[in-house]
Amino acid sequence: MISSERLNGIRAFVQAELSGSFARAADRLGLSQSAVSKAVARMEERLGVRLFHRTTRHLSLTDEGRAYYQSCVRALAELEAAEAALADRKRSPSGCLRVNLPDLFGRKWVMPILFDLARDYPQLTFEISFENRFVDLAEEGYDLVVRIGALSDSLGLIARKIGFQDLVICGAPDYFAKAPPPASAAALADHACITHFSRGREEAWAFRGDAGDLRRLSVRSRHRFGSFDTIADAVRAGLGIAQLPTWLVHEDLAEGRLVPILLDVAQPRLPIHALWLESRGMTPRVRVTVDALVARLGSIAAL
Repeated sequence: MISSERLNGIRAFVQAELSGSFARAADRLGLSQSAVSKAVARMEERLGVRLFHRTTRHLSLTDEGRAYYQSCVRALAELEAAEAALADRKRSPSGCLRVNLPDLFGRKWVMPILFDLARDYPQLTFEISFENRFVDLAEEGYDLVVRIGALSDSLGLIARKIGFQDLVICGAPDYFAKAPPPASAAALADHACITHFSRGREEAWAFRGDAGDLRRLSVRSRHRFGSFDTIADAVRAGLGIAQLPTWLVHEDLAEGRLVPILLDVAQPRLPIHALWLESRGMTPRVRVTVDALVARLGSIAAL
């Protein structure tokens, strides 16, 4: 660990170069000229090189001094940035945070967290939109987005994992009273499957192969709906079985209104990320929001 004496010597050395003389460096640091000169001399003795060419009127860096100076400037800048980040954390979050969320997950899971933050931080306001697409934060002016699934392109973004989405195939007890649960994925063909469609296309169900690779199975559907909450309602009503996110139906599963099936068939786990622009850094309002999402959603896969 670097000692305070060495750190003060680095500051004296950098300021001497910036000022062009020990006298001006001493004035800016609030020290005596002798103290600055001795601090630099001790550094030279410890390093075993001369850092400055000295004349009665001017200081100039040696080759070794020039290389060391660049390293010292970077180190001091890192230290100042760390101190600024700590000071930033002490400031109360305020201002407007523009957030884009996936529609159903955002409304069901993220919005209650944001409501709590709005109550806890009266100076913090939210502008929220809901879209199931990968928005361009820079182009569209968002401070923060939440996305489910693999990140295909996160260049220029900082991503923090806030949870996982697991899938479950399930049905209502009333349905299984008439049609015994399938013993394999192939047996799904004998059941009333309820599927999701988007933009006129039916979505296949997702499974994992033995090597962990993603596989899609097109099931014969009896009903197709364009929203997962409607599919969940249909399953609760006993109209068939469906593959649904666990975060959508975990209460139904826990209380027995829905029954999970094919538990030995591996299904994919998708990461859930919060993303923000690297160029804008982590402002207090982004930080407190992301921290709250991690704290509240980090165990969502276990639901």
